[in-house]
Amino acid sequence: MQTFTIASALILLATLTQAAPARVAARQGPEQGFMAQITFEGATPDAFFTQSVRTDNIPFYITNPLSISHIQSQGGASCTFFGINDSVTSVYGAQTVDVGPPQTQLSGICWAL
Repeated sequence: MQTFTIASALILLATLTQAAPARVAARQGPEQGFMAQITFEGATPDAFFTQSVRTDNIPFYITNPLSISHIQSQGGASCTFFGINDSVTSVYGAQTVDVGPPQTQLSGICWAL
């Protein structure tokens, strides 16, 4: 009986171990997951850019040197952005937040809600 219980436990463990990576892999990578639409706004209405960013909790770079005053998300993700002068700005879902003080953003990280 004890051999049967140990064998059953090992089979169950092996089955769960093989199934888990497939679920995680399906959520990774921008080609398979949700891409958040983020608008970085400067001091004037015509100074802005929009970037589609991955939402798999892997950092990404922002290469536009525009000094940013506000960050807007269309929703579906929570993101944190890091500025050149050490600002840390978080956006949760669909909202616009101030960057203080305004500065170039260097990188960010997002995860789907």
